[in-house]
Amino acid sequence: MRKKIIVQILAAVVMAEVIIISAICNRDSRAEPVSNVTVRDIGPQAVLYTIHRGHYQTIGESVENLYKLADAKGICSTGPVFTGYLNNPHIQSPDHWLIEIRIPVSADAMKLVGTLGPMTDVKILPAMKIAATVKPEGQDNPETTICSLYSWIAKRGYRITGGLWQSVPGGKPDNYTHMKTEFMIQIESPAAIQG
Repeated sequence: MRKKIIVQILAAVVMAEVIIISAICNRDSRAEPVSNVTVRDIGPQAVLYTIHRGHYQTIGESVENLYKLADAKGICSTGPVFTGYLNNPHIQSPDHWLIEIRIPVSADAMKLVGTLGPMTDVKILPAMKIAATVKPEGQDNPETTICSLYSWIAKRGYRITGGLWQSVPGGKPDNYTHMKTEFMIQIESPAAIQG
């Protein structure tokens, strides 16, 4: 029962963040239209995850430690790392930011559920529909890209059903400006909303 209440609270926090960011982006004139948004369906996916507490600039060690754990446990990575806030960074101090780090892994890692230590585990993400766009290399502040993605979603009548995630397919983690990253938001299609 307590776990269900915690999940509901976390879901409410994420949705509050989505609403706040959407409102900021809708009124922000810097949210220029983007043409590189894709909508795609993603099947169920096993992920190895951990929770990083603190500023995103200090996340590198947590990512490295998660990969080291995967290596030590024989867990095979099947895709790039991605991250998302579990609480609202606009109302929390950086010392209290909670960022989930996920690495897609092969399904056989599920045999390790509950054995990987505090704040770290393996889980299956359900199938979902996402809207995604890319922050190009050379852009140090992703705000315009993120606002454009929210604006694109709203203008097409989609409903946001999850938080904002950032995938890091390559580049040097110590230089965000030179990294090409993808932002993803879980959505529900207009037809599903009406039906």
